[in-house]
Amino acid sequence: MNDKNEKNKSNERKENKWKNRLINILIALMIASPSLSLIAGFLLDSRSSIQKVSYDEFIKDVNAGNVDTVYYNESDDWMTYILYNDDTRTMNDSELEKYTYTNSDKRKVQYPGYDTFRKDMLEKGVKLKNQKRNNFSLIGIILPFILIWLIVKMTYELTHPDNGSSSGLSDISSMLLPDDSATKNLVQTSDVKFTDVIGLEETIEDVKFIADLLKNKELGADIGAKVPKGILLSGEPGTGKTLIAKAIAGEAGVPFLYVNSSSLIDRFVGVGARNVRKIFETAKKSAPCIIFFDEIDSIGVQRDSDSNSEREQTINALLQEMDGFTGREGIFIIAATNRADKLDKALMRSGRFDRQIVVNKPKNWEERKQLFDFYLKNMKVSDDVDSEVLAKQSSGFTGADIAAICNEAGIVAIMHKKSFVDKDCIEEAIDKKVFKGNRSKKEHFAEDKKIVAYHEAGHAVMHYLLNEPIARASIIGTTSGVGGVVFGEDKDTQFMTKEYYENRIKICYAGRASEQIKFNSVTQGASSDITQATSILNEYVSKLGFEEEFGLIDMDILASKQIIDKSNAFDLIQKKSKELYTATITRLCKNYYLVEALANKLLKVETIDGEDIKELLDQSQREHMTHNINE
Repeated sequence: MNDKNEKNKSNERKENKWKNRLINILIALMIASPSLSLIAGFLLDSRSSIQKVSYDEFIKDVNAGNVDTVYYNESDDWMTYILYNDDTRTMNDSELEKYTYTNSDKRKVQYPGYDTFRKDMLEKGVKLKNQKRNNFSLIGIILPFILIWLIVKMTYELTHPDNGSSSGLSDISSMLLPDDSATKNLVQTSDVKFTDVIGLEETIEDVKFIADLLKNKELGADIGAKVPKGILLSGEPGTGKTLIAKAIAGEAGVPFLYVNSSSLIDRFVGVGARNVRKIFETAKKSAPCIIFFDEIDSIGVQRDSDSNSEREQTINALLQEMDGFTGREGIFIIAATNRADKLDKALMRSGRFDRQIVVNKPKNWEERKQLFDFYLKNMKVSDDVDSEVLAKQSSGFTGADIAAICNEAGIVAIMHKKSFVDKDCIEEAIDKKVFKGNRSKKEHFAEDKKIVAYHEAGHAVMHYLLNEPIARASIIGTTSGVGGVVFGEDKDTQFMTKEYYENRIKICYAGRASEQIKFNSVTQGASSDITQATSILNEYVSKLGFEEEFGLIDMDILASKQIIDKSNAFDLIQKKSKELYTATITRLCKNYYLVEALANKLLKVETIDGEDIKELLDQSQREHMTHNINE
């Protein structure tokens, strides 16, 4: 038995020795191949060298009648021309075709590229021929790498018949075709502090402990608490997830390793896993530090039978690295995503991303006001800029949106040659954000403008009738084709009732309903309203349990698990849509004098602030009541 074991060990040593020699040979070939290619290319170039002359010398040769043929290619910088010699001057065309020109018969000159070059040459009796590009040098450089790759592939498959080619070749491909883009310039320093993160005070309170842990690795050890390894920041794009991660690093005074997770994935299996290992090696050298994986969902989505093998190996490498340290090394991992529901459960288990913190949009206009004040404080701003009014006009905007609006307002001021940012600049910047285009300089046709005015007035009046506050209404057209908009304000509650959702749908439908009442016809202008209403209706019926026929069931979950189809949900959504549209038509018809008053005002001034809208509609309502009493 011992002899057999010794024999097996001996065979293994011989096999390993042979493999090591093979690897050394391949590496040597890889190193030598480019050099040999370059040398070969140099020798070929030197052997076929042709004298270069100036364009003036070329013209002299042409005018003297010494040029036989010009070979050129419009995509090349140089062209070659053939000179007559004593022999070729007396030859006919058939003899010239058989003649072999030497380098002494040829010249190279820069191709002039002007439009009449061909015509000028032909007039002077010079023959013109297209010159094929010589790609030999490029092929000579690439071909050895292709041959080496084929040798490596075949050798590896022969020596690893049990492992299959996929996983084994991944390491080889990683060696031959490295991609270091994901691991370059990783280590950064951050000067962001918690005070720089505006409007997210509650979130900051949740993450302050991380900075303390990085400053004191032994924190919590006295009471036996396990130090978390990482947290997951989830929220919509632009809510400030990256800023929070940088603030933690800045407060702790530690290096910040930013990783764009999508850049880890490579077309070659195994490269992503290698990049992950490199990142953690760098982090260990820089500890204490923070590793920030942005867009973690690009590699961490739920795995199934159809999973991408490169993505799967990358996420496995990340999980292994996270399991390989205790948290005492001073490495803390922060990941960000806007698709937390799509992440693999293995990432979310205890001991990996121990906590999930939701980073929300600003909840109310007060928080948005703080953001406007922060981003406008270093800009030249006129007295007519009211950050409170702006905050009320930007319901649903993220911190990144507000930062972009303030910057865009500055650009608008420059475009209009203003020395400061005024109210018009910021409103134009907000319109660009909402409309996805610039204000149109082309005047609306009178009829089109009228339709837009009654459409937007319908939205605004429905806001008013349902006691939903309005920030601004506008019928200024844009280059994106949007004709107008009504800005609503936030609800002063975080709990949205059944009635709230029904009101939102009615407001969406009110523009279309107003068109139908006024013109007895409708346009395509309500398409985005219908899209928004459909989204709300689906949530109303399928997820929130507001439709009694369904009961308290999340239809989307059941449909995703193929337990039921959503045909019944569609029927109820369709029924509810018709019911709410009829209710909208009825409500507007009873109060259409308000729509008329606001539409006429919009046709005159184009933009009205929320307070002015309320004042106008209140006045119209009082006059209407007085008129009815008098009658």
